Order: sequence, then structure tokens, then C-alpha cells
Amino acid sequence: MTERPTFVMTEQIDNSRTCVNHLHFPAGSETRWHRHERDYVIVPMNSCELLIDSGGGAKPVKLTAGECYYRDAGVEHNVINPSEIDITLIEVEIK
Repeated sequence: MTERPTFVMTEQIDNSRTCVNHLHFPAGSETRWHRHERDYVIVPMNSCELLIDSGGGAKPVKLTAGECYYRDAGVEHNVINPSEIDITLIEVEIK
């Protein structure tokens, strides 16, 4: 089995109230399994479909550019870009 490339996270802001990260998912990449220690909001910069695996198998999730979604801290998951295009998300962690 071929290992997927890993996404690239670039921290843009880190202060006493928030941490904002630029998430770049090259075509075919993934986050690998991880858990967020804080509640967070994701802002998709492109409309796309990602696969999100929270332990029960990867499920497709459609995202629309500019339509945010919120997640509570603590859920272990892996995010996969199955497409042939690069995808960008902005992640805002709430401290």
C-alpha cells in the first residue's frame, strides 16, 4: 500500500484567544490521524469533497467555499483529499 503525502499546515496567528492555521491539501494528501485539543472552525477556500474518517471508515463530506463549520475538540480523525486538485482550508482554533 502506498502512503499518501501529508498536508501542510502553516500557522498564521497565535495569540491569547485564537490560533489560525492555513491548511494546504495537495491532491491525494491526508492529515494522518490526529485529535484537536481545542474547539475549532474550518473555513473552506474551495468547494470540494473530502473524505473524513473518525474510526468507522472514510465518509465523503462536501464543503462549499466560504461556508464555515464548527467541531468540538477531542474527536480523533483523518482527513483525506481524494481529488486531483489542491484544496485549501483555514482552521480557527478557539482558546
